[in-house]
Amino acid sequence: MTVISVDLGDTLVAFTPRRYELIYEILKDHGYTFSLRKVYRAYVKVMAKHNFPDENGVNPFDVRDFLYELGIKPTDEKLIMEINGIKRGDEYFLLEDAEDFLEWAKSKGYKIVLVSNATPRAKKVVEELGLNKYFTQTIFSFEVGLVKPNPKIFSIVTSRVGIPIYHVGDIMEMDYAGAERSGLRGVLLNRFGFYDFGVKSLKDLTKD
Repeated sequence: MTVISVDLGDTLVAFTPRRYELIYEILKDHGYTFSLRKVYRAYVKVMAKHNFPDENGVNPFDVRDFLYELGIKPTDEKLIMEINGIKRGDEYFLLEDAEDFLEWAKSKGYKIVLVSNATPRAKKVVEELGLNKYFTQTIFSFEVGLVKPNPKIFSIVTSRVGIPIYHVGDIMEMDYAGAERSGLRGVLLNRFGFYDFGVKSLKDLTKD
């Protein structure tokens, strides 16, 4: 049976406000004029350096390393404190193309595996949005002690369910690179135009 694996955040579900967007606003308040794309890419690049989760079950985020990636001397303690003080978004909703994609995959008889870098809260979100009915397996970083881009998290998919024909996710440095490093085909969901390649919508994957 055909297996596919899929990411959660900004692939199936939006969690808002997004942390990198809040960081972008803080940087603007401090007089920096970076594009949102540049802030995002520095943000995910720093987190993608880690293969194992922090105490919350997700990729560690080092603010000083992030500022360094942007070319900012990481000595402004006020700026560092403000960025460190940002909380994760409390609101979440199913993205408009997510259910159609999942229904399409289910109608094809595909086994769908969720592979998510996530805190324990994500499990509750999946249940509340009624997504469990689509998944053969759910693999959360906080449960397995691994985060994408660590290829070992995709090895869990292979050992439990089978080899996916692809993994789709929205972060090149974690989803796409992690899948490719594990020998799988990565499909980048480039929803916001932060990359120069990838599909724009999950609908693009449902075209026969």
